[in-house]
Amino acid sequence: MRGRFAWIGAGAILLAVGGMATAATQDTWLDGYGIIAYGLVPLAFIPLAAGFVASARANRFVECVFTAPVERRDWLIAKLLVLLTLAIAYYLALLPMMIVYAAHIGIPLLLHKFLLWTPALLIVSIAIGALIGVLFIGRSLAAPAGAGMGVLMFYAGLMPLQELLVARGNGATRTGHLVLASPAVLLKNALGFTLAAGSIPTTTAATWMSLAIITIGALSLAFWIFLRAQGVETWETTPVQRWIITLGLLAITIVPMALADTNYDTPAPPANNAPAIRGLFGRSGVNLALVATGHEPPARCCSPLLNRDFDSLGTDENSKRDLLLLFPIDSNEKLSDLKIQVQGDDNLTVTADDPGDRLETRTYPNESGPTATDGHHVTTGWVARLPVVLRPEKPWDIGGNRYPVSVRASYRVDGEPTPRSFVARAAVEAQVPGAIYEMGAVSLLLPLFCFGAAFRRWRRTC
Repeated sequence: MRGRFAWIGAGAILLAVGGMATAATQDTWLDGYGIIAYGLVPLAFIPLAAGFVASARANRFVECVFTAPVERRDWLIAKLLVLLTLAIAYYLALLPMMIVYAAHIGIPLLLHKFLLWTPALLIVSIAIGALIGVLFIGRSLAAPAGAGMGVLMFYAGLMPLQELLVARGNGATRTGHLVLASPAVLLKNALGFTLAAGSIPTTTAATWMSLAIITIGALSLAFWIFLRAQGVETWETTPVQRWIITLGLLAITIVPMALADTNYDTPAPPANNAPAIRGLFGRSGVNLALVATGHEPPARCCSPLLNRDFDSLGTDENSKRDLLLLFPIDSNEKLSDLKIQVQGDDNLTVTADDPGDRLETRTYPNESGPTATDGHHVTTGWVARLPVVLRPEKPWDIGGNRYPVSVRASYRVDGEPTPRSFVARAAVEAQVPGAIYEMGAVSLLLPLFCFGAAFRRWRRTC
């Protein structure tokens, strides 16, 4: 019966992680799914290990542990090996989606760091969870599971706080040292990558030493407490042993905060090959719009991300669209000598047709039109419709690839001796076609296997 529901539970967890993978790839895969599956879920092994180790007393197996001819040390080692096996199984469960990603994109720096971050985080989580399970061992699993979940939330919450502190230049403050209590933060610093901040520590020797203190210290203290400080029914500690346990817990918590490196003086390496699009996504819009051929501009006009309101472009394929230039010229003024240049950057090729006489007018409600030279908002203005063919190539993620676009135009307005210029910068979003469905399909393989195993076990036991 336990085995049947274990298979169902494993399938449900893998299905949830795979579902989040499919949803996250609609934007950036590494920023969405990667952080959850490679960082947060491994931390969940803390309450899992705590409950697994503490289950001996809760299910009355403790009498066998302390009275059977099996050494208690061997029993605890076997428990840890089972947890390690589960960790390896989870790590292998991540590979199918990673293989699909690598087939389309390759392995960028951030994914390479994740592949190292996850196994190290799993080992540290098992060590800390085992210590919690030993400390809160009793007749109920509520205490170890609750304590493990609390430590999980504490460690996970320190990750964004550390990123914020480093981004603001406060990584070496007292609060900056406090966040180093999290093994996830220490491993991130030791491996030399960030999730949002722009700096990493220049040295890592003390950080690696802090990680060793947490992992080895937690495992050593768990073994010593289980073998020397606990009996069959209750704790059997002397005052000296209680002081040893207290000082050991303080060392595991405080020493990394005081010892680990906080010299955030080295620029963080780029996570992938995404171009830097600075000064573009502000609150103000742009006088550009990208629509399907022959369609009207979107109701919310106009975002610097030109195709925000409809589907993304497909990478490595041609996409025909109409690029609309919203001139700050009232329709009662005549516009002539129009010349337009459109350029795509960072592996975006833009082929534009001659606009010719493709001028039309547009009425803007609620003073939402472009601002004219005298400061008033155009109510009914000129719009140039430019047919373009967009081809984004060399994507750096499954989705959320934003390619910059530059538009330059010159034109004349009747009654003015010199021509005017029109300069705008924007971006288009592209994704790898079909990749989201491929990753969704491979994410179902292991859950279906687990559900099938549960069904077979149910048929045998009924």
